[in-house]
Amino acid sequence: MPGAIEAVNDLMAMGLEVRFCSSPLRQYDHCVLEKYQWIEAHFGRAATERLILTRDKTLVQGDLLIDDRPRITGATRPQWQHILYDTPYNRQETGRPRLTWQNWRNVLAGALYRADA
Repeated sequence: MPGAIEAVNDLMAMGLEVRFCSSPLRQYDHCVLEKYQWIEAHFGRAATERLILTRDKTLVQGDLLIDDRPRITGATRPQWQHILYDTPYNRQETGRPRLTWQNWRNVLAGALYRADA
């Protein structure tokens, strides 16, 4: 996505703990390796240690989760606030902050402000 790499680099430069949380495909013969390779190619080998692969993102701890999936369910109630990454297939969803790599600063500033309140 245009702007994504720059935004992630900016977030890390701000001192935020950024993790890459992804759900591998059920038929994952090459998927897991390709996710590691993509992270390494765009952020460097050290960033692969920030990659979390899980079929259940509700088990991951954090403050915010940026994800294009409108509904994330799993074994537990997540501790993070879901920020919906805006895509054509989830535009019918309402009630949640919507992020693009063009508006991310404003959306995350609002989300972090609400988290502190």
